[in-house]
Amino acid sequence: MLSALKTIVVSKQTINVAVDQSHLFAALAGRITELALQSIAQDGLFSMALSGGSTPKGLYRQMALLSEQQFPWNMTYLFLGDERCVPHSDNESNYKMISDSLLSHISIPSTNVFPTINQDKDPDHSAKVYEQTLRRFFKLKDKSQQEFPHFSLALMGLGEDGHTASLFPKSEALHEDTRLCVANQVKTAALDTTRLTLTRPVFAHAKKVFFLASGESKAKIFNDVVSHPEKGYPSQLVIGDCLPGVVEWFVDEPCARLILKE
Repeated sequence: MLSALKTIVVSKQTINVAVDQSHLFAALAGRITELALQSIAQDGLFSMALSGGSTPKGLYRQMALLSEQQFPWNMTYLFLGDERCVPHSDNESNYKMISDSLLSHISIPSTNVFPTINQDKDPDHSAKVYEQTLRRFFKLKDKSQQEFPHFSLALMGLGEDGHTASLFPKSEALHEDTRLCVANQVKTAALDTTRLTLTRPVFAHAKKVFFLASGESKAKIFNDVVSHPEKGYPSQLVIGDCLPGVVEWFVDEPCARLILKE
């Protein structure tokens, strides 16, 4: 399905474009499968930070079709890139969306999946516990060592305000450079809430970062993020933190409309 993607380079960023959303999800599921097999051959496991929100739901449904013969689920370890501070039974929960669209359909050991704990009751403590979980899994030393996880892949989204994960414009978490996970106060025109999010250094240390965006509603912000780096959106900051070659975009033609015009 990778042949269904047209790859272009704009402002030194690799952009993979599919004709529509269904082809996008199928091609990206194939790319993630390739990367998982490469990671296991090299490192013995595949670790992935998952994106929440609405766009990746279709990708997860596509990946849910992959049997354990097609995808190495038993050697795959899944984490949350961010989470809303609601119970995991709430329809707003990223974990619930991931569970409903992916986890409940695949043969993955429960010990390979790492949801947040008590995020609805005590977000700050939940973030600390999740950081401890990351440190144990990746065998990191204490904070003074300035060590960060090296995810095989971080899957990222793109909000219409340029946010990614729960790193929102003007939020405090954008300036965090030592902790791995924080409870971020989010105040926008549409939101006044707290979200758990992994931090910029965590995403910056991932071996690969795939940004997924789809639809006409994302065309303007996608064009801004790729073509106008001076705007300083959170997604741009994350991209700027990463080493060359780490980041790739996966978008459909409606999302890439303005880029393709140029």
